[in-house]
Amino acid sequence: MASIREHMGTALLALMLALIVWVNATYQKDPPREDFFPRQIPIQVLNAPSDLVVTNDPAEAVEVKIRTFSSTWEKLGVNDFNATADWEALEAGMNTVDIEVSCADPTVNILDFHPEVIYVRLEPQQSEDQEVNVELVGHEEIPLGYRVDSPEVDPEVVTVEGAASAVERVDRVNVSLSIVDQRASLERQLEPIPVDEEGEKVENVKVSPAEVTVRVPIERKQNYREVAIRVLTTGTPSRGYFFSGLDVVPATVTIVGPPETIEEMGGYVETRGEIDLSGATQTIAQKMELALPEGVSVLDTEGEDPFRVLVTANIDAVTGGTTVEVPLRERNVPGGLSVEKMSVSSVDVILTGPAVLLDELETDLLDAYVDLEGLEEGTRQVEPQVEILAPDDSELQDLAVKDVSPKYVEVTLNLASTPTPGGEASPTATATPTPAPTMTPTPKPTATATPRRR
Repeated sequence: MASIREHMGTALLALMLALIVWVNATYQKDPPREDFFPRQIPIQVLNAPSDLVVTNDPAEAVEVKIRTFSSTWEKLGVNDFNATADWEALEAGMNTVDIEVSCADPTVNILDFHPEVIYVRLEPQQSEDQEVNVELVGHEEIPLGYRVDSPEVDPEVVTVEGAASAVERVDRVNVSLSIVDQRASLERQLEPIPVDEEGEKVENVKVSPAEVTVRVPIERKQNYREVAIRVLTTGTPSRGYFFSGLDVVPATVTIVGPPETIEEMGGYVETRGEIDLSGATQTIAQKMELALPEGVSVLDTEGEDPFRVLVTANIDAVTGGTTVEVPLRERNVPGGLSVEKMSVSSVDVILTGPAVLLDELETDLLDAYVDLEGLEEGTRQVEPQVEILAPDDSELQDLAVKDVSPKYVEVTLNLASTPTPGGEASPTATATPTPAPTMTPTPKPTATATPRRR
């Protein structure tokens, strides 16, 4: 018997030694790893009471610290864990609920997790029906002559559900729709919003259904119509001028009258009479009546009978250009110096402006010169200048000097000559007579205006 016991002890010792060697070899090959699992584990709620609703925001996931073999860690996923919170015994008010966490893999040890509990505030659930209130934004901005009928809602009543305290705060359920500048009926799918007495949105309630259909009938009244103003002209402006356009204020009006008559009118109404452009040289402005059919009038006229529009016919001058040869003279010759010579005695001046002014321009109203102020003895290039000799209020101020040729003139300045013995002066430079100015018209654009007639 003693021999059997000795052999059993030896066998057990050998088994333990083998187990130790195996465990040691295993740990060296596949060492354990201890850390927080990199992803949070969702908390599954069990046995939630159907007659209570949550009014706070309890935690929805936990972080779990585990220990397992490295090879196992690499294979773990969120679905291998199970985090639960049992709400079966909860009542209205604030509740503390323990969280339980487990893992489907038996080699995984749960070392820690947080939070360990969650706080749940519950209130009795309540629901009530509310009529949908439609708020039309911009009702007063519908164009004249259009009518907005009462909006239609489908469904007209919705159900508001949630915690009793939140549902009791709901004063009404609103949908808002803008009808600014609308001329046709609208149909929209809108979300009904529960609001309190102050018009603030009530949170933590659910509205069923989540959308309602809102229809807003908008139609044009049969005896109203918005029309444009058409103005007729006759005649042609004076030579050198053209008709550049019409301005009408107001450009459109809303008329009211028998439906049949308004339908036959089309989209415009003419003025009574025409604008006469014959011989015009400036803008024409006048008030004109409208040629309205019998029984038709302009809507919302304020005291003016008959109604008139302000018509402005714009008359502009035909622009052109011309080239004028103008004698060149000097200005501001420095003291002690004299002009020995200039490379040219005249310059070509290119003018642009109204054709009627160019045709009648007198060349003695142009002054071409070189300004020598501050220059010293010697030869240099000086830029010629041109002035139009006319008062500031003269029409000639509408002309513009476009260019001067040549752009620079060579001027030689020498010391002024001094008297010689015997009373005779030394020879001085003699002025070269300059030719009389001439005008060489250049091609100029023309503009024609074709009057609009009936």
